[in-house]
Amino acid sequence: MEKKNYDLETERQMNEYEQFVNTFIDGFSAQMWNDGIIDDVKPEQLKKYFNNPDEHQELLSNITEYFYLSSGEIHIMYELLEALPTLNYKVDTHDTATKPKNHDKYISQINKHMHKVKHRTLTRDILKQVGSSGVLTGIWLGEKNKLFPYIFDSPKYVFPAYRKGFDWVVQFDLKYLDEFQDFYQQVLFDNLNPYVTKSMYRKYKDNPTNNDTRYVTLPTERTFAINTHTLKRNQPIGSSWANPSLFDILHKRKMKNVERSIANKIINSIAVLTIGSDKNDGAYANMKLGKGVKTKIHAGVKKALEENQKGGVPVVAVPEYATLEFPEVKTDGLDGDKFDNLNSDINASLGLSGAVTNGESGNNASAKINLEVLYKRIGVLLEKIETEIFQKMVNLLLPAAQEDNYFVVYDKDQPLSRKDKVDILKGLNDKGWSSKHLIDELEGVTWESYLEQTLHETESLKLQSKIVPYMSSHTTSGNSNGAPEKDEKDLTDEGDATRSGEKND
Repeated sequence: MEKKNYDLETERQMNEYEQFVNTFIDGFSAQMWNDGIIDDVKPEQLKKYFNNPDEHQELLSNITEYFYLSSGEIHIMYELLEALPTLNYKVDTHDTATKPKNHDKYISQINKHMHKVKHRTLTRDILKQVGSSGVLTGIWLGEKNKLFPYIFDSPKYVFPAYRKGFDWVVQFDLKYLDEFQDFYQQVLFDNLNPYVTKSMYRKYKDNPTNNDTRYVTLPTERTFAINTHTLKRNQPIGSSWANPSLFDILHKRKMKNVERSIANKIINSIAVLTIGSDKNDGAYANMKLGKGVKTKIHAGVKKALEENQKGGVPVVAVPEYATLEFPEVKTDGLDGDKFDNLNSDINASLGLSGAVTNGESGNNASAKINLEVLYKRIGVLLEKIETEIFQKMVNLLLPAAQEDNYFVVYDKDQPLSRKDKVDILKGLNDKGWSSKHLIDELEGVTWESYLEQTLHETESLKLQSKIVPYMSSHTTSGNSNGAPEKDEKDLTDEGDATRSGEKND
């Protein structure tokens, strides 16, 4: 009995305490100033992903794609990664002294196949995918002159497992096929046959827990894997080029959300018209005023404010017991100067200069240095593409005896401007070298039309013999060409006069 009374007393006290607390903490949450504010990934989530990037590689790749579409800084970085390389290349050989018998044929064969696989588009796609995912895997399919590359989208299921010698061994997880319908499964089987087949998939489905049947090792001589932003040689999975900037970008977005909130507050601000007063012992209180009086005051104020929007000068008369107040809205958060340092931090984390991306925050010299560094960074990826991807294409294309003898080399340095090219070619042309490449650099002029016109003017019209250059005043007085010669005595006397200052007086 005592225990029951104790429980009832405790419950009563708890109810009284809750009632007491609610008296002071009652409130509500309004969303009236949240228009345009979007919740991105939280910094705490990024910390979790960065602590184990291999496990969260696909999530980080998706985050990069989201910010590529929504963040100007990351978007321009990947556009530069795609657009900057000229992707001019040459085919070279290690046997420079004794070239193989079919050397010219091999060079032509490689050049034709580079054109056939659309190497420029292929390389640009690879650069962007590696830069956004941190790793890329693929395989050369087909035979000899019918070789074509197949790039896998998800390193979660097709990944570099370990190194064997100098090459990565790529494994295909058959669980990947579970994500597709029968039609697309058949497309994959048609493309990847005989390396991934329907019979392999059936064996895996019969025993999904058996890793021996689940993972298929693809042929090393045909597969390739390249990564970026790794700290260890045997680290298979890299990271996105955008990752170092994500914290700064989130902070910038939070600051922009403050601006949006202030702007929404200005837009949604409410002018308060107070009708009623406690003066004269409450004779003019709101509850004591008639409806007609309050309606008339309200209509007059409304009309005056609407006239103001039309460009008129509003005049409104209100009695002493009515006041119209506009809210004071502070706009300190709309100051744009606070973003300068943050923009600089974002560009620094991306390895870009504002002078390169938008022409701000630097001069021409700093922009040039930053651009050279960016070309070097892209050059590192191009080296991997040469050795890991196109080298395997060349080895599959040529006879086995020529394995690793021929190779593709991309231009990795910052390209010369057109003016620099023209100056170099002009200097060679003045020494008697070909003028074709010089003409090719001139926009709107073709080598064929230039040569045809030159032959017409020299052979048919004979303009060179008809149009003689103007002669100088010296050459018109005799047969000598150039400036008149001075004997040694005249030169000596003139030099002595100059040194003594007599000639300047």
